[in-house]
Amino acid sequence: MRVLTFEYGPGRPVHSAIRQQETFVTDFQPAFADADLSDNNSRAVTLNGQKVLICRAGGALYAVENRCTHQEAELEGGRIRGCFISCPLHGVRFDLRDGTSMGQLTREALPTYEVRVVDGMIEVAVNN
Repeated sequence: MRVLTFEYGPGRPVHSAIRQQETFVTDFQPAFADADLSDNNSRAVTLNGQKVLICRAGGALYAVENRCTHQEAELEGGRIRGCFISCPLHGVRFDLRDGTSMGQLTREALPTYEVRVVDGMIEVAVNN
């Protein structure tokens, strides 16, 4: 959705007073039953066209984009230790809490998603 914001004020010509912003609406989408994901495991899903990897580490749920920022490999099947996941292709590690990469192969963080459990179902907040 595009939102046009109009700013008027002294000394602002009309042509520079219009500013355009991108606004995304996020919505929680159901993924699968909470009981279907055991600790230190992950499961890939596609929600609203976005490839998401839902992980359980140390009893906590995390959701990240299912794509390594090093060479675009899927992270599904990567080893989970503590709150980190390792890419199965080259071993790049990412912090599941905030997507921060570890090591020298990439400095680009993984996109992360808000995740919750409602009535026994894992839900992930993705852009519409």
